[in-house]
Amino acid sequence: MGYLRLSLLCRVAVMSVAAVGFAAGGELADRPQAPDALQAKIQENSSELEELRSRIAQLRAEQQALDDREQQIRRGRAEVLEEIELTGRMLSQMDERQRLLAAQNSALQDELVRSARRYEASCQALGQHLRAMYVRGRQGKLEAVLTAGSFSEFAIRTRWESLMAQLGAGLVDDTRAEGRRLSSRHKMLQVSLAEINRNREDAAAERSRMEDLLAEQMAALRDLETRRRGMSDRLLELSMNEQRLNYVLSDLEDLRARRQAEAGVQAEDGIQAGAEIGSAVLAGLAGQLDWPVQGELVRGFGRSVHPRFQTVTVNNGVNIAAPLGAPVAAVAGGQVEFCDRLPGFGQCVILDHGAGYYTLYAHLDRAFVSAGGQAARGQVIAEVGRPAAGESPQLYFEIRQGKTPLDPADWLRSR
Repeated sequence: MGYLRLSLLCRVAVMSVAAVGFAAGGELADRPQAPDALQAKIQENSSELEELRSRIAQLRAEQQALDDREQQIRRGRAEVLEEIELTGRMLSQMDERQRLLAAQNSALQDELVRSARRYEASCQALGQHLRAMYVRGRQGKLEAVLTAGSFSEFAIRTRWESLMAQLGAGLVDDTRAEGRRLSSRHKMLQVSLAEINRNREDAAAERSRMEDLLAEQMAALRDLETRRRGMSDRLLELSMNEQRLNYVLSDLEDLRARRQAEAGVQAEDGIQAGAEIGSAVLAGLAGQLDWPVQGELVRGFGRSVHPRFQTVTVNNGVNIAAPLGAPVAAVAGGQVEFCDRLPGFGQCVILDHGAGYYTLYAHLDRAFVSAGGQAARGQVIAEVGRPAAGESPQLYFEIRQGKTPLDPADWLRSR
């Protein structure tokens, strides 16, 4: 859907940009320019177009990576939601089990109280019976012999008293055993309740952790959405610049063809003569040029691979980090062919050194020269600016011979 929106907006943008392109062509047609300067403008716009396309490809790769990351977060969010639901159900089951165990514990407590009462009553009855038997002693046995109607009756009475004593003692033992059994069950219930409480605390902590994780994932999704919107806007802007450059390049090519047709062979001979004279300005200075600004090289010449997205971009010059407002000097004498803003390069100065050699200075804060003027070697022509708001200040520098970008490392002094 993002690409469809981008395509539709670009079509609208092209309609509005077309007028800009043709207007630019009209201005170029009204202003006489040397063929070398015209070729430099064509090559510069071609280079910018190539860089724009590389940046668009990189942004699309980053957007795809954001989409993949969003899908990953959404899958993780679904898993977290499911785990939160399962944890909630587990907590509900634990609450129910805790309620049942608490009810069992309460019933056991009541049973223990009743068992203790029975035990006390049994012990009291047995004590009274034993005391009565002790008090009667031998006299009781003599009384039993004298009052018994027969020997068998005496035997029955004696046997009965012995059985009563045994029953009383057995009742006491049974009551005591039941008390121990109830006490053991009570302890087991207490252990179960303690375990449930611990598990419930662990489950509650896990649920809280999952809710925090869910909040983090939601924040990450919001951040991804914000970045995606910004990236889509940036893609739209770059695509509009690409369309604008296509129109400008077309106008420049048409203008160059008309100029060459009008000039004919005589003009071409003049260009060659000028090239022979101007070639001494830069062609013989390979490895001897001073750096345009004092700073650290942050991006070199040629192809580079993005470390995360593995996209290949081409740098037709070098990027030199320097303080904001640092002086930018011409590396060689030449004519100021261009001094204006270029999409993607900001304020830009192009010097024509003859023989098809050009130097380009971009991302400038301000320029101190104007198109059509002259710049001497070492002259401060501008100050370092920023590629975009929020980015670190740096100078973008190119050297070209015709359409071919040259590696500045082969021309600048070794440091």
